[in-house]
Amino acid sequence: MMKSRHTFCIASLLVLFSLLSDQLLAEEKAEEQQASKVIECSFLHWGDVPEEKLFFRMGEEYHPMTFRMSARAGKISLKRMAEFEVFRELENPVEGEAAYEFLASAAVPSEFGKLLFLVLPPDKEEGQYRVVAMDDSVEAFPRAYFLFVNLTEQMISVEFSGETQEVDVNENAVMQSKVDEKGGFIPCIMRDPDGETIYGTRLFAQPNGRELVLIRSGIREGNNRPRVKFISQSVAAPVPEPVPVPVPVP
Repeated sequence: MMKSRHTFCIASLLVLFSLLSDQLLAEEKAEEQQASKVIECSFLHWGDVPEEKLFFRMGEEYHPMTFRMSARAGKISLKRMAEFEVFRELENPVEGEAAYEFLASAAVPSEFGKLLFLVLPPDKEEGQYRVVAMDDSVEAFPRAYFLFVNLTEQMISVEFSGETQEVDVNENAVMQSKVDEKGGFIPCIMRDPDGETIYGTRLFAQPNGRELVLIRSGIREGNNRPRVKFISQSVAAPVPEPVPVPVPVP
């Protein structure tokens, strides 16, 4: 009887020790992840490659932003920050003051691990720059999908691939193209809040592509037709996990 109680106590202590060890390991892992948390980001400019050089700030240092023609550029890993700030270099900086001029900033969502920073230059000389942070992970924006981003000042209704979604100002909609291996053209219609068609075309979709559709207000007075920019990206298909082969029982 004493031996049974003694065994039970030892087993209970072992279970308690195991639980405490698992908890400590989980806390250490969480602290380690928090300390080394980074974001992977790419850059995109509405005007493709701007004439002036733009910079972003990390701490007290300024780093140049690289851009490409109608494609993501950068793809660098940065320490997580609360805000992403964009600057331009001053031609004649005042001695003793910063040599960079602040242009725009965007909050960095804590739940995003891969971000695409879109820089929008002003339409007029007296206008202001704007930067938009978007979740660029394949989980949020998968292969064979289109991401419609509403950068206008009004809600837009998007009809695409047999589906209709209302995209509010500064919001986006992820819509599946539903194409086969050969790909194909899919009609796309955009309407304003009054139901009037403001844009219509056929978009080419491919099963291994992610298609970014940026919708920005037009600059001509009295014309509500938006400006639309398309950014394509090919993404390799995920490698299927090997199927375990059953071992015959002798």
